[in-house]
Amino acid sequence: MDVVKVQEALKAEGLEGWLLFSFGRSNPLALEVLGLSSLHLTRRFAYLIPREGEPTLLCHAIEESLFPALPGRLRTYHTWRGFVEGLEEVLSGIRRLALEYVPGGQVPYLSRVDGGTLDLLRGMGLELLSSWPLLLPFQVWDGAKLQSHRRAAQGLVEARDAALALLRENPRATEREVQARMAEVLARRGLVFDHPPMVAFGRHSANPHHVPTEKPLEEGEVALLDLWAKEPGGVYADLTWMAGLRPPEAAHRAFQAVARARDAAIAFVAEAYREGRRPKGFEVDQVARELLEEEGYGPYIRHRTGHNLGEEVHGSGPHLDDLETHDFRPLVPGLAFTVEPGVYLEGFGVRTEVDVYLHPTGPEVTTPLQRELTPL
Repeated sequence: MDVVKVQEALKAEGLEGWLLFSFGRSNPLALEVLGLSSLHLTRRFAYLIPREGEPTLLCHAIEESLFPALPGRLRTYHTWRGFVEGLEEVLSGIRRLALEYVPGGQVPYLSRVDGGTLDLLRGMGLELLSSWPLLLPFQVWDGAKLQSHRRAAQGLVEARDAALALLRENPRATEREVQARMAEVLARRGLVFDHPPMVAFGRHSANPHHVPTEKPLEEGEVALLDLWAKEPGGVYADLTWMAGLRPPEAAHRAFQAVARARDAAIAFVAEAYREGRRPKGFEVDQVARELLEEEGYGPYIRHRTGHNLGEEVHGSGPHLDDLETHDFRPLVPGLAFTVEPGVYLEGFGVRTEVDVYLHPTGPEVTTPLQRELTPL
């Protein structure tokens, strides 16, 4: 961690300190920033980075040996009273404090500090503010992460092609069989995932989080393939692809609508960058959903337009969302996210999903752009 850069950001934001607090593993953002994600922590700790001066780690005495050599001073406690007293001393002189908190829980990915601890800090006379501006530099990718993502994306394309080939060879292949084929390809390439790929045929595709069954693909149905993976220690790629066995015209029309929404969202980000503006996540979501609503698909939208990509498939950075949350964070260079509008009708659902990486000059789509339903 570069403490000097964090302190420069604190000054720019008018903040007096950043408190990275967690009870065990309750705050994954703090663990990630401090490089503690692999540790087995079970007690409260607090790491304060002040606007000026050296940081301080306050941790339980029995876990002192677990922590790496973080910059600054170390203080331990044994009792709950000792923790409170230590926290009061560490925070002495500070009034405007940043931590992983958003008023009203507006962005749950950022709201990681429990309400009781917020009460405790406010009781000390502190004004609490969200740490999201300080987190953004930790959520962008460097060149090595981008290359890892590209390799993972190549693996997804290979797995997708294997699934389509299986369905052409055996049109009665079941959802689970197709899922197993894709998982096998991903494993062979050395990629890992938090959950196997999702496969949904026919009516099942109307459920965005369907669990594959023994159902085979039938005449007149669509097939939805959703797969995600990363290299060990890398960052994720995520792809949704649609196919069909002579599906109805309504499915083709719906897919063209979500493809137009996808392209409009990407074009909006590109235009903002050309104008020298950093769009907010909620703005991009609005662009895609307004197009779908104008075409009559508003009642069939079930989820946001896209999510951040990171070491977790649903990363902690800005999402394209003004539906499930109001994500006010800007889309800055170095971030990556999916663009995946979908509509889910009574008899079928369609979605198109691509990954986007933001260069200083604008967005790059890093996965294939599907233009029409793939025939089987």
